[in-house]
Amino acid sequence: MSDRSRPEGKEAVKMEEEGSSSRMDKDNSAEPKQLAEMKKNEGNAKFRSGYYREAIRLYTEAIKYNPKEKTYFTNRAMAHFKLRLYAEAAEDCEQAVQLDSKFAKAYQRGAASYCHLGQLDKAEELLKKGNRSNPYDLTIRNEIVKLTNLRKRKTELKQAVTQEKYGRAMLIIPHLEKAITRDLDVGLLVLRTYLGNKTYQRALKYATEWYQFNKSNIELLYLRGKAFYHTGNSSLAQKHFQTVLKNAPDYKPAQDMYRLIKRMNRAKAQGTSDFKSGNYAEAVATYTKALQCDPDNKTFNIPVLSNRAAAYMRLREYEKAVEDLHTVIEDQPENLKAYLRRATCHQELQNHAGAVGDLERACKLDRGNREIRQRLHKAKLAKKKAERKDYYKILGVSQDASDRDLKKAYRKMALKWHPDKNTGSESEAKEAEAKFKDVNEAYQILSDDQKRRRYDAGEDLDDMGGMGGAQGMHPDIFNMFFGGGGMPGQRGRGHGGFGGGGFEFQFG
Repeated sequence: MSDRSRPEGKEAVKMEEEGSSSRMDKDNSAEPKQLAEMKKNEGNAKFRSGYYREAIRLYTEAIKYNPKEKTYFTNRAMAHFKLRLYAEAAEDCEQAVQLDSKFAKAYQRGAASYCHLGQLDKAEELLKKGNRSNPYDLTIRNEIVKLTNLRKRKTELKQAVTQEKYGRAMLIIPHLEKAITRDLDVGLLVLRTYLGNKTYQRALKYATEWYQFNKSNIELLYLRGKAFYHTGNSSLAQKHFQTVLKNAPDYKPAQDMYRLIKRMNRAKAQGTSDFKSGNYAEAVATYTKALQCDPDNKTFNIPVLSNRAAAYMRLREYEKAVEDLHTVIEDQPENLKAYLRRATCHQELQNHAGAVGDLERACKLDRGNREIRQRLHKAKLAKKKAERKDYYKILGVSQDASDRDLKKAYRKMALKWHPDKNTGSESEAKEAEAKFKDVNEAYQILSDDQKRRRYDAGEDLDDMGGMGGAQGMHPDIFNMFFGGGGMPGQRGRGHGGFGGGGFEFQFG
């Protein structure tokens, strides 16, 4: 602890300046008392500057010169108090009230010191003694009321933690943490509350503060180990549990945690080994076992979920991979790798909007990454393509279909959806008419090499000068169907169609 600790705000307690020198006897003892006053004044100066250890040294010298001056003890008590040396502060206050049983300030400071140590019975005893000596001192009476409330809060905290009502316990802690700072029993209750409330970083910090003064307490070692475990440091957690078991071999909570960590790490390592060996199904199964060890340990489970997602991707089980990656991102919204993996899954599932969203987020997380920007550009292009009419699908051909394949497919689909062949209900006729338009439009684009290239590149069809649903049949196909002579024996039933015999293709 630093030798210097600056006072907070205005001085909490005004240092006693009672001039003990005014009570000096004009005899041979005058010189020691004057020296004592000088040391006290020097001590006060150091205290005000925040040099509490120096102040203690000077107050101690003053006491040596004049051990019967009460204010030297209470001044030294305050310096001890500032350094959180509450036992020493309480002892000084006890000395002060021995010198003056009506010294109310000494009773108050002594009781506060005992409270910090968790020695509430001693605090109560001292305050009651002060109340008897100062029956009209309202400050002492108020301190007794505060002490009663403090004792009540401590009992309530213990009950809440025992019943695992950690939310309730969190509300009680502020009433205790400033008044009782060196009571290990309270400290352990607070630590259990933080762990139960899953504020693990706070628990670790709090446990470490206590560990400085209590390195051998079994329960504290165990709880600090749990804090390390939940903040992702299983190695230090295991060391703590080993230390506990070395000193208390039958301490079951430590036994359970030690075995749990070994089981989790073993499963994770086996899953990684399976993955590297290409045994992806086995990796998924082993990672799943690891996740089942402790579903509440996010710091362990999130990386395992990410690994399992990678295994699912190798198995082409993209839906399951997306589910795992969603959990990862929910817990770690800055996880770049998870966004990139999920974008890949979305693309495989033809969820182009999802892929674009993930890649946009990835670009924000790594703005200078050119490769991610290129992926985003391609994903946007794929999304744009997916939102257009799929002419290949309309004709029922693959993207590498030849001209001959296209003509054959067009002939088949045009005949299938020609309005003259779909004369059922009004809704059926409208559906056929719409599909017939799409078939004509698809063939017009795909049969034109230039337009087909532009379509494949993702360009807007509106800029191609295409049919856009215009009425008519492609001339090549018309000639292919009828050889310029039509189909004898058929009479058209519509209008605005093609001539050349009695059969007419209708375009509404």
